[in-house]
Amino acid sequence: MLVAMLAIISVGFGTFATYAYLSASQGRVGAASIICLAYAALALTVAVIEGMRRRNSRLRRALTPASTSVENVDSLLQSTAAMGAPQDQQALLAAMQLGRALSPAQLVVLALIVGFIIGRKRGK
Repeated sequence: MLVAMLAIISVGFGTFATYAYLSASQGRVGAASIICLAYAALALTVAVIEGMRRRNSRLRRALTPASTSVENVDSLLQSTAAMGAPQDQQALLAAMQLGRALSPAQLVVLALIVGFIIGRKRGK
């Protein structure tokens, strides 16, 4: 806290010294305008940097895998399967077994193939 107060006092004295120096060559209004523009540029720079930092943290959070465990997903699927008709339950259990048996890359390829086939059949 003390460091922040000393920094604020230092900025105040620096601003006054800059104003005194610039007012001799630029006049009072010109010196005040230059200092105002300098503080505006500093504020804008800080705002842009803060915005980029927030955006990067949001992107980083979005790219991190969800903290759901396999047990939570399995229990959710089991409860969903219990509510459906018998053929829906069997289809969901078969899909769960297939999902466990294949690698993620194989699942993506399978989804692309099935999507292509369904898209071709709907186009006719």
